[in-house]
Amino acid sequence: MICTRHQQASSVPRHSAPLRIRPVAELTRTRLRARRRPTAASLSWASTTTTRWYDHHQHLHARWHTRLNRLTTANPHIPPAPASPTLTCRNLITYPETLTLATALDRLPPHPLTRTQQIAFLHDLASRLNLPRRAPADHDLLWQRLHAR
Repeated sequence: MICTRHQQASSVPRHSAPLRIRPVAELTRTRLRARRRPTAASLSWASTTTTRWYDHHQHLHARWHTRLNRLTTANPHIPPAPASPTLTCRNLITYPETLTLATALDRLPPHPLTRTQQIAFLHDLASRLNLPRRAPADHDLLWQRLHAR
């Protein structure tokens, strides 16, 4: 999906050319910083969770909006219709946070966490996502994931 060498990414087949991501440096930095690839299960959970946050304008909306603006400015060939870049580039826009969340989920133990451990996990995740705090609502997928273990 991302080529750090060429500073390009593919998003969806609707785009006629690769997307230039040089103006969105956090996309390539995240890829280079990853020590090991997250498991498929954690990546699936993380992708579903960040997609929900993105669609519902939760937590990182301002950051993602800025990232989307930089991406569309650098790629005027992205068609505005029939599907907007807001949807077609969603996975690319949320990629750094998805990878961070997946990596954090991979570090969870296989047994249920105590309330103190859940709070510590959320505090660490907030720090990794550069958020002042992370207190998910009861319906948040991340909260459900922490309780399902």
